[in-house]
Amino acid sequence: MQAFGYTHAGGPEVIEAVTLPTPEPTAQQVQIRVEAIGLNNRERAERQNAPGPMVTGRDVAGVVTKVGATASSFAVGDRVVAHVEHGYAETAVANLDAVVALPDAISFEDAAAIVTPAITAYKTLNAFTTVNPGQTLIIKGVTGAVGAIAAQLAVAKQATVIGIGAARNADFVDSLGVSQFVAYDQVAIATALADRGDIVMNAAMDGVGTDDDIAMVKPGGTIVSVAHGVPSSNKKFDFINIRPTNTPTDAQALTAIIALMADHKLHMPIDMTLPFTRDGFVAGHQQLDVSHTGRIVISRALKG
Repeated sequence: MQAFGYTHAGGPEVIEAVTLPTPEPTAQQVQIRVEAIGLNNRERAERQNAPGPMVTGRDVAGVVTKVGATASSFAVGDRVVAHVEHGYAETAVANLDAVVALPDAISFEDAAAIVTPAITAYKTLNAFTTVNPGQTLIIKGVTGAVGAIAAQLAVAKQATVIGIGAARNADFVDSLGVSQFVAYDQVAIATALADRGDIVMNAAMDGVGTDDDIAMVKPGGTIVSVAHGVPSSNKKFDFINIRPTNTPTDAQALTAIIALMADHKLHMPIDMTLPFTRDGFVAGHQQLDVSHTGRIVISRALKG
């Protein structure tokens, strides 16, 4: 099968086409003909730093072509979306706890665009903390994919959501249904939102601005963050680091997200759709390297 990877770390130009054996499913896996692939910042970091050879990629949508001996919940021909390893390829295999059915009404591209950020956002608000109706959730980094999906999940739970982002992204943030948008490049968010958040979610790149998080959380509230810690403070609050967890499973997270998408209660804009070619992957990683709003997707339907 054709795949795309790299033999040594570097810029987007290190990505190259490779030919690999087609992966076969184990008993608790399905084999998927990949139709669309969502690109992630983690894959950019791997390309920049991880030694090769490597074929990365985690977010795929496509059609089941084989099922494992005990994977009876799926059949050949099923449309699916999955969290996998080595997804930059024509074919991928997915564990049963990381693949779900995809309704016909949702395109492969839209499904592939949400996988990793949806799983992260869902687990943040259902495993690390819980958002209840009427609570105030402040999201820093709301214009990123994780923050944008978290905002929509909280709105669906009837929480009050305050999104923080750059002023230029105000229209995008408003489209998420948040109650209030605050532009960090126009106001001092620590002052404007002091003691406002029952929960403060820091989904900004590298979890920057932890002092602001402390200022914004209510006494006795919760900070949940991609940062690994916060400075010491006299204010009482719980701090939780966003990290990988198997509870709930990826499939449970994706099932909830896909249901909201099917009900038109959640969307994730696609910034760029590119062909399944070396040029497509290189262009996608070039876009990952710069600031952007919306997802980057590789589509097998596009011809290079």
